[in-house]
Amino acid sequence: MALVLLASIAQAEMSFMQWKQDFKKEAVSSGIDSSLFDQTFKDITPDPVVIKLDTSQPEFTRNIWDYIDNATSEKRIKRGQRLLQKYRVLFDKLEDQYGVQREIIVAIWAMESDFGRNYGSKNVIRSLAALAHHARSEKREKFAKQELLAALHVIQDNKFSVGSLIGSWAGAMGQPQFMPSSYLKYAVDYNNDGQKNIWETESDVFASIANFLKKSGWRELEDWGTEVILPRDFDWKLNSSRYELRFVQWRSMGVTNASGQSFSQPQRLASVFIPAGRFGPAFLVTHNFNVIKKYNKSLSYALAVAQLSRLFAGGEGIRIGWPRTDKALSTEQIKVIQTLLNEKNHNSGIVDGKIGSKTREAVRTWQLENGFAGDGYINLDLLKEILTKSN
Repeated sequence: MALVLLASIAQAEMSFMQWKQDFKKEAVSSGIDSSLFDQTFKDITPDPVVIKLDTSQPEFTRNIWDYIDNATSEKRIKRGQRLLQKYRVLFDKLEDQYGVQREIIVAIWAMESDFGRNYGSKNVIRSLAALAHHARSEKREKFAKQELLAALHVIQDNKFSVGSLIGSWAGAMGQPQFMPSSYLKYAVDYNNDGQKNIWETESDVFASIANFLKKSGWRELEDWGTEVILPRDFDWKLNSSRYELRFVQWRSMGVTNASGQSFSQPQRLASVFIPAGRFGPAFLVTHNFNVIKKYNKSLSYALAVAQLSRLFAGGEGIRIGWPRTDKALSTEQIKVIQTLLNEKNHNSGIVDGKIGSKTREAVRTWQLENGFAGDGYINLDLLKEILTKSN
């Protein structure tokens, strides 16, 4: 048994050595110095922890309310408010330059690295090399290679030392958790010390986050949205991120601010977002909410950042209760839903057990076609209905 294991390890190392030689040709052709490549990869071996994390999937998904509860804890809110006060002069300058609200910047900082206290301890080069070499699909291999090339350019163009790129197992770097390609596009040397230091320099961290959002289309002075109450006769066909109306138009259709107040930006365009079905909270979200999704495409993440920013500013929490009696679906159950929807020509995207915008839109379309409220909510009841109508 021991001999078989040793042989397997030796084969894997030989495979990686061959992959490394092939990848070096790509790197050099993209402008990476040959000696820098050799120096960087000198002691690099595949990280088994990275490979395990990449190939494992959680047995169950996480309900959005659990995610939001954790993201917007009282402890996190208080710490964020203290840090906003500590860096208030810096944020005054950043808001003037980038037009991004300070609370949004700090909310992303909190979500990505717990205010800079935990941004990973992995060698990014080693992690990305493992992900590229052991990729589960051609698409994932291409992505990992692109990011690995970008990481090499980060080292070469910024004269970083080998091994200085530290981050998560997936290759996200520093306090803002930028992938290497994002670092090249958005990182800022705000204190003008010659380094875009997103690992240790807070001014660089904040400016880099702000620059990412600004270049992704952030609109100055626009709020991300607000919680609303939908009328009983709400037209569920309007529940789509592709369907936008002005706040004043939504109001004319019976959609009201959950706070009871008038909408603060009545002429802004917004779409309906219902994260947990018609019995949970509903929101009207603006263009800026979608910009947050460019930082991380998860709807739960975007709402957590948005709501956390509001709480930092002293705003109220979400008023309408979540359907907390609903249990989280397993990854396999979600795959069943995605498979059945795809079979019925409702494009739910890749069958991966993850609930994204495509899957939610496919569910919404199926619900409307079958006489249900098109809230796009995925739970056990939905799975039973789809299975029943598929038999």
